[in-house]
Amino acid sequence: MSVTTPSAGSPGAQVPPHGPRRWLGLLVAVALVSGGVVYTVEDRERDARARPTTTLTAPGPNQSSKPSKTAAAIAARRVAIDTILIRRAQAVLTVNEALFLQDIDPADRALRAEQKVLFANLVEVGFTELGYSQAEERFNPAVAKSHGRTTFLVRILMRYQIPKVDLTPVTTELGYTFINVRGRWVLTDDDDLDDDLGPGAHREAWDLGRIEVHRGPRVLAVVEKGDTKRGRAIVTEATEALGEVTQYWPRRWRGSVFVIALDETDVRDARFADEDVESAASAGSTFSSLPGQDTADGTVAGAYIVINPNERDRVDEILLSHEITHVATADLGGYEPLWLAEGAAEYVSWRGIEEFSGPGEVGKWEQEVIDDALPALVALPSDAGFYSNTADVYGVSWLAVRFLVNRLGLAKVEELYEDMARHGVDQASRDRILFSRSGLTEVTLWTSLKTYQPQR
Repeated sequence: MSVTTPSAGSPGAQVPPHGPRRWLGLLVAVALVSGGVVYTVEDRERDARARPTTTLTAPGPNQSSKPSKTAAAIAARRVAIDTILIRRAQAVLTVNEALFLQDIDPADRALRAEQKVLFANLVEVGFTELGYSQAEERFNPAVAKSHGRTTFLVRILMRYQIPKVDLTPVTTELGYTFINVRGRWVLTDDDDLDDDLGPGAHREAWDLGRIEVHRGPRVLAVVEKGDTKRGRAIVTEATEALGEVTQYWPRRWRGSVFVIALDETDVRDARFADEDVESAASAGSTFSSLPGQDTADGTVAGAYIVINPNERDRVDEILLSHEITHVATADLGGYEPLWLAEGAAEYVSWRGIEEFSGPGEVGKWEQEVIDDALPALVALPSDAGFYSNTADVYGVSWLAVRFLVNRLGLAKVEELYEDMARHGVDQASRDRILFSRSGLTEVTLWTSLKTYQPQR
């Protein structure tokens, strides 16, 4: 196990020692510099008004280089908050509830109870790596009014790795509110920033009430506490679905799948209460770096599956094989067109159906797509409006992939998929890749589908 430290040193700086001595050193630093020093909302506003607009120069021989009281307060606060974040990560990895709760506002019993649940969930999920770091300070007058003059609101990056599930550490966002109580910084709220964070922030499975975790060789399933029968059933179905993905999609993916099935309509970036109300499940990306952190799009690390709470009783290997195909291709880049992404996932799930029911059932649906779905469209389904389209865009996407498999072979289609996912950043790139690998563009692929007569 390891703890991600809150901040990296400057280039060429001496690396601090690992282990308890390092944490002790930070604790001593806090004790030395934070006692009684408070940087209030009024101080920050006054400091901002007084900040010079001219270029700063080094102090002259008669000028003091001693930092201002405000600068000292900011430095002390940063060390104090960093140390709290280190303690929270250590507490989870060493299963120390008292340490996790040590820095909670003692006056807030409700927050303390919520944090107990959060701690239990984090421990049950289990992490090989966990760390919290300060990103940037935020200011909200209503929050400052609610919590008082010492309010410090900060965006937090939570970096973690679930064993077997995350092949690389991933990052999500939180928003913490701290106040200074008699010279000591404490956490007084953890949701004041939720509306200002990215999609799905502070909506991970462990944030949403008490959970229980079920494990298979390559499956992690999370359900409500006490929903044991469902959790075990999901592990069984997901294990079968993993076998289908391995058998019917040639990419040699050896990862594991994380399935979340809670009685919640908003989990991560899945929104089943509104635009995704008809979706049975959603595979949402995880990021090793968030969008805007290092690049505009971020770096996708993988994906987790979230089940629509209204569909939890109907989870089977057919549904999960579709979603696991998305998981198995998530880290390729995500630039493939949606007709290819959804068509490939449908191809895998229908190959599983064909295994059980024979080619007749698949042939029947194929003909229905040709007769009914194709006439409702004038081109391949576009990314814009794909999931709100009332036409059978999934069926047409499946037919396009099926056509390409018959024309090129499955291995070549998988190579096409990888190339598109990594490099299909715009329509010109997509057409170039598709043409170089199949002799078709999206336009000529569409016209080929319009005259397609499958061999049965």
